[in-house]
Amino acid sequence: MKFLWKNLPVFFIWFVGLSVLNNGLHHIVPQLESIRYLSLLSLAASLTLLWFACRKERGGEGTVRMYLLWAAGMTAVYLTPLLHGLSLPLDEKTQRLWYEFSALAQFVILFVHGRTWLVRWDWVWVFGVTLVFGLILENGGIVLGFFSEPGYLLYIPGLPAPLATALGWVNVLYCTFFAVEKLLPPMPAAAKGLVCTLIGLSLDIPFDPVATRLGWWVWDLSLGAKIWGVPAVNFIAWFWALFPYGTAYYWVRQWKNYGEGRKVLLMVGSFPVILMVEFLGVVASLSLTGDRESILIFKRFFSFLGLM
Repeated sequence: MKFLWKNLPVFFIWFVGLSVLNNGLHHIVPQLESIRYLSLLSLAASLTLLWFACRKERGGEGTVRMYLLWAAGMTAVYLTPLLHGLSLPLDEKTQRLWYEFSALAQFVILFVHGRTWLVRWDWVWVFGVTLVFGLILENGGIVLGFFSEPGYLLYIPGLPAPLATALGWVNVLYCTFFAVEKLLPPMPAAAKGLVCTLIGLSLDIPFDPVATRLGWWVWDLSLGAKIWGVPAVNFIAWFWALFPYGTAYYWVRQWKNYGEGRKVLLMVGSFPVILMVEFLGVVASLSLTGDRESILIFKRFFSFLGLM
């Protein structure tokens, strides 16, 4: 239990993947067949990070044995939803309530876990700067017109996105930050940003088909290019949301000649630049993939503002 708590983000990734797999197969009718293989991404990410956690725990001696024991148990439990056909459908309202409650509960648990490794300004970076950025991203997608998130209980006054989905960005990035800073070997800022992106996608790719099916977010009807029932722009946007932010996050944090308070202000002040890079990356990717419908939503938004 001590090892599990110490490395909780590794098991968080595993648990989210397991929950999504179980939900997609046994609480949705008809079941979501694609989740059978998409959920393996979360399992692969958690087992990869587990290796580094075991190596850090044992320092080399007994690492393989410890890893194999943990990995075998985690994999066996993870695959149990594939071994039975029990169906217990839940209505969309109940599903949304469970999702909202779980996102809030996960945030609280990860916040408490932060006491095991965060010091001083780390709290501001992880639960302050990242939360603000998550709020911008989640509400920005709604304002642009790509999707809506109706029917939740808790909203921040004046904002269209529910609290749960905004906190979800922090939950995901908390796990990526822990992996980069506590488990993986030293890397350049861009490599750290890429690792954050890959871990984030390992959670998002299996999660979004279930969330879309259950109406946790409702996509604009004009979006046609879909992968696993989800508009392709979602996965493109996730990549371009995480990679520039993760790279900038670690690039700014490594500056030696600035105090932490000044670095925080510089990071927040650079949000417009980061968002512009993300916007250009998304538009370029959509152009290369020929996703005309998504580009038209951008054009519709800027026409509304009188900029086109």
